[in-house]
Amino acid sequence: MMLVSCGKAEKNYHSKRFIFNATVSKHHRAGAYTSITEALAAAPTSSHTKYYIHIEAGVYVERVVVKRILTNIVLVGDGADTTKLQWNLHAPNYSTFNSATLTVGGNGFIAMFMAFENTAGNGFQAVAVATVADQVVYYKCTFLGYQDTLYAKSGVQLYKNCDIYGTVDFICGAAAAVFQSCNLYARSPNTITFTAQSKDGGRSDPSGFVIQDCVLTVAPGLGRIRPKAYLGRPWSNYSTVVVMESYLDDMIQPDGWLGWGDTPTNMLTYLEFRNRGGGAVTRRRVNWRGYKDVSGRPDIVRGFTIAQFIDRHRWLAGTGIPYSSGFMHN
Repeated sequence: MMLVSCGKAEKNYHSKRFIFNATVSKHHRAGAYTSITEALAAAPTSSHTKYYIHIEAGVYVERVVVKRILTNIVLVGDGADTTKLQWNLHAPNYSTFNSATLTVGGNGFIAMFMAFENTAGNGFQAVAVATVADQVVYYKCTFLGYQDTLYAKSGVQLYKNCDIYGTVDFICGAAAAVFQSCNLYARSPNTITFTAQSKDGGRSDPSGFVIQDCVLTVAPGLGRIRPKAYLGRPWSNYSTVVVMESYLDDMIQPDGWLGWGDTPTNMLTYLEFRNRGGGAVTRRRVNWRGYKDVSGRPDIVRGFTIAQFIDRHRWLAGTGIPYSSGFMHN
């Protein structure tokens, strides 16, 4: 098994590539903002061009909201191991969505080389990042939480070379989102559900999660503990998740997917395509009408590649983020 390399220092990379419009620093330097919230308050609204904010190394303890009117904001850290945003709200004190450390409502948002954490701890619905925006990219970022870590609530989104940590339903929501070349880490010895996709607008609803060329495994630190893990469970009737060309650790249970109360399973779309690893054996998977192993049918999943699923208007080319538009393995 090879883990995707994420979160190394990126200073040399972005210092040559970006001209920053603003800087946030913990060192009280002249001309720099001391918080991300201050920098956003000074950013232009309804911008048609990217506005680059450098977030220098440090731990920023604040709740950050990128409002809908703040379009084309780009947050660039010094590396997910050195630049971190933290906060600690959780349900039921707040709604699940409003517990987020970072909330993104502005279209065209990009974050790279940063970590986002909800420090409320295990046992709570506590979101690290909630996104309700279109044409959003997270690149080489780390998301740290337990239940509901990453709330991809709506919009069109790409997560590329990211590390995502959680326990129950830790990638959730109704966005059209692709997770490409990411590490998905189970960080509890208890039952794990990687996804809870909530598509509920019928088959014509374009939302769904695609997990491509990812590694689904145990988080570093759990040692030899093997939790019972499932690829997902249906938050809504038309829940759609495609797991393709990925490494599935043997902690994935033979049935692969978990039911959710009385949510029907005949209308959902759960597909597996050419995965590998001890958890990728599909002989004993659920016998739901909505589930299929389509490893021999690339024609069925071609519509879930980046080019077809989230990039039909070719907006990703303008972000400068490297990605693979089609299948990644022969």
